Amino acid sequence: MLISVIIPAFNAGGFIHRTIESILAQTYSDYEIIVVDDGSTDNTAEAVKSYGSKVNYIYQENSGQGAARNRGIAAAQGEWIALLDHDDEWLPEKLRLQMELLQRNTDLKWCATNRYQSDGSRRAVVGNIEAIKKGLEGKGYFENYFEAATKGVCPVITSTMVIQKRVFLELGAFDASLVRCDDLDMWWRIAYRYPAIGYLPLPLVVVHLDVEVAASTKTRLAAKQTLWTGELITRHIKLAAEKGSLESFKPYAKQRVRKKLIEIIYHGHKKNARSIVKQFRDFFPWYWRIGIYLLTVFPKLTSTAARTAAYLCYKLGLERQASRRWG
Repeated sequence: MLISVIIPAFNAGGFIHRTIESILAQTYSDYEIIVVDDGSTDNTAEAVKSYGSKVNYIYQENSGQGAARNRGIAAAQGEWIALLDHDDEWLPEKLRLQMELLQRNTDLKWCATNRYQSDGSRRAVVGNIEAIKKGLEGKGYFENYFEAATKGVCPVITSTMVIQKRVFLELGAFDASLVRCDDLDMWWRIAYRYPAIGYLPLPLVVVHLDVEVAASTKTRLAAKQTLWTGELITRHIKLAAEKGSLESFKPYAKQRVRKKLIEIIYHGHKKNARSIVKQFRDFFPWYWRIGIYLLTVFPKLTSTAARTAAYLCYKLGLERQASRRWG
């Protein structure tokens, strides 16, 4: 079965060779590569076009990665869509193992894998492989994406996904109006219709945290002090109720909101921390609300203490994950 590999690219000339080479090294050979250049101002076009007919190059004015993915999906000839970010890479068995899993479980419409994260000096597995295997209960899939993600045994990102193209035709494209979280919005919409997700515990994708692109860095930093996640969850609480998935979505949403809150406090954003507690009051018992208030009385002091503790964990080798934090 033909797989269309979609890569949205912006100012990726310095590293997109690695990304494309990782596709060409796949042990699964029935694929096409589509790179959508989202208005790059560097040598991205030259780097991609150097592969000739091996890569379908499409240019568009800068519109964001969601719009670029949509453009690629619209041009795709394959029955399956594999998504890959311009700075990530696949290990050689990635597509083959995913397609074998999907062929064994023909009712599945989407499939993901575990991943590595690399900070340039070390590579670390993101998910706990043994916990994931236990959660799978001997199957090649989780019966409910939200329940598995709430338990922490279904870590996914865009570059790990293979999705049947028909799903996008049924549910619509990525929401290009979302500056961040367009991928989460899509996964959640898919999970309402198709809750079962195929999953491989093996890390088959490498995410390179040491790659910096000015536009994505700016967006990521802005996300640390805004409530985009909160706005998205508010929208999806209503949508989940409409789709009959609120029972599984709400615990997952509560977990995401709490993690976002901790991140906001870590970065010292007092106003936004208190706003998110107010917005999702029923997600926080009284002792959480009191604790958040106390932690944000002197937000800079709290942030400094949290950063110091995190740095000590890093220096002592206690931080398991690779991170951009100390790069």
